[in-house]
Amino acid sequence: MISVEVNGLALSKRSSAYGVGEAYFCAADDRETAVDRRYAFHSIGAVVDGEFGYAARGRRVTASRGAVIFGTGDEGFTVWKYGSQRVHRSVLAVEPRLVAEVAADCGLEEPRFPVEVISPSRASLALYGLIRRIAASPLDQTEAVIELLATAFGADVKQRSSHVSALESRRVLQVARDMEQRYAHPVTLDEMAGNANLSRYHFIRVFHAVTGETPKQRLIGIRLRAAADRLIATRQPITQLALEVGFNDISHFTTAFRQAFRVSPRAWRRID
Repeated sequence: MISVEVNGLALSKRSSAYGVGEAYFCAADDRETAVDRRYAFHSIGAVVDGEFGYAARGRRVTASRGAVIFGTGDEGFTVWKYGSQRVHRSVLAVEPRLVAEVAADCGLEEPRFPVEVISPSRASLALYGLIRRIAASPLDQTEAVIELLATAFGADVKQRSSHVSALESRRVLQVARDMEQRYAHPVTLDEMAGNANLSRYHFIRVFHAVTGETPKQRLIGIRLRAAADRLIATRQPITQLALEVGFNDISHFTTAFRQAFRVSPRAWRRID
C-alpha cells in the first residue's frame, strides 16, 4: 500500500486517482487552538466524532459529528481545536486530473466546490456514507470517488432562515447535540420542545429554520448514520444492531437505510 502525506495526514493511496485516511486530533490543553493550513488537493472529509471550528473563504462554522467538509485544492483554511476533545474524520484526497474531468462533465468552468461544509442532516447522509465506505474498502473505489465528486460539485445547500433569535438558535442546536448523544433512547416532541423552552409548534418551526429538517428527520438520520458505522465496524446481527440504535420496526429501518444509502444494510456490510 502506497502512502502519501497531505496537510500533515498520511493517506493510503488506493489507486492513482485518490488517497484515503482516518484523521485524529485534539488540542494539548483546554484552550482553543487555531491552525492555518492549505489544501494540496481537492479533499472531502466526513466528521465521524467530535466537533471543531472550521473556516474557509471567509466563513467560519462549527463542524460536528456527521458533517461533510469540502476543500478545494490550493485554498487556505483554518481549524480551531476545542480543548482536549478528540476529533475523528475520514478524509479523501483526489488527484487533480480526475477532479478537473468530473468538474467539466458537470458543466463547471472551474473545479471549485460550491460549498465548504454541509452540516449533519439527511442531505449529508449519502455523502457521509459514501466517504466512509470508500475509506473502509481496501480495494480501488475510483468509480465511487467519481460519484462522490459529481454529487459534491452539484451540492446546493439552501441558506437557513434568519428569522430566528440567537437565543432560540442556541437552544435548538443544543437539543440537536443532545440527540447525537442519546439517539438510541426514545425521545418525544414534548421533551425536546421543553428542553428548548419553546412550544411544540414553535420548536418545530425554529428547528427546521436552523437545521433545514424536522426533529424527526434529524433523529432518524443520526440513527441511520450510527447503524452505517456499526455495520462496517462490527459483525453484530442486523436486527439487534437496528434495535440498539433506536429502530423498533426492522422493516422501517431497512427501508429508511436503503433510501438514505441506496443499498440494503446487508449489502452495505459487504464492502468490496
